[in-house]
Amino acid sequence: MSRKQSSAVHLTSFVGGIAGDSGGRRKRFSPTRHSRHIIQKRGWCVRGGVDRILGVDFSGARDAGQKIWLTVGVERGGELHVKSSVPAGQQFGADSREECLAGLRSAIGKADVVGLDFPFGLPAVVCEHEEWRSVCRWIAEDVTDPDELQEVCVDRAKAATDGESAYLRRATDEPHGALSPYHWFTAAQTFYGVGNVLWPLLREGTIRIEPMGDGSGTPVCEIYPAGTLQDVGLPADRYKDDTDEARQRRETIVEGLRLTPLSLHGIEDHLIADVGGDAIDSLLAALAAWRASREGFEPSEPWDPLEGHIYV
Repeated sequence: MSRKQSSAVHLTSFVGGIAGDSGGRRKRFSPTRHSRHIIQKRGWCVRGGVDRILGVDFSGARDAGQKIWLTVGVERGGELHVKSSVPAGQQFGADSREECLAGLRSAIGKADVVGLDFPFGLPAVVCEHEEWRSVCRWIAEDVTDPDELQEVCVDRAKAATDGESAYLRRATDEPHGALSPYHWFTAAQTFYGVGNVLWPLLREGTIRIEPMGDGSGTPVCEIYPAGTLQDVGLPADRYKDDTDEARQRRETIVEGLRLTPLSLHGIEDHLIADVGGDAIDSLLAALAAWRASREGFEPSEPWDPLEGHIYV
């Protein structure tokens, strides 16, 4: 599920764009020489390292089995080979949020590196704690539901800004155009992701959160599919629909991803046919997490340890 701002990303300088030509016809996106250069120079040429990579397009919806999507990849010879791309309902044989999140926690524990598409933290201004782990515990143990998370954070934001701002963003959200972690569109993802996925695994000592280094075990990082697409010069919005334009954008994304060290093993049509874009997003989550691991989870920009960091 996307958590991108509604404002459009200007793509024409990277990939040409879909626009009317002199004859009034609509052009298809296709990666240009410039976008190929962007993709090839963005740190994708990597070697050695981890084995099993899990990328997750997350959702806090009640019918999570149809909303959460998982891609599993295995690193071989400097390439990421896609082994599976399925919705959580198919992977875990259940559709309810509770069952799917339990299955997801188990899957995370079996991976070598994990990329999850939900906010790992809150803006520092609305936090009444000094450490990220304490914020995580607060969400898991003291907040009742996504509505309460949103209400509390909005009240704190307004108090801190003399009523001028309700939905503040983290330092890491700004460069990628991501929404506030407690915005009405993302609050459920933050609440269930942090409270029902990260915190139980942290408490068990199963995972390590990057780049904070909190915990031990499987390294887990926050990713943002739209940010990854924007970073490599591919369409970062309007690809999640059943329109012809959205399908063309998905085709362009898949074509562009072939320029990265990905071995898709024949799932191209599967990625293009998924009108919700969840299959593509989970693939991007795996790809971004893999690249982050190759770079030692070194943050690419300034970040606040209380808020977390998005890897693209």
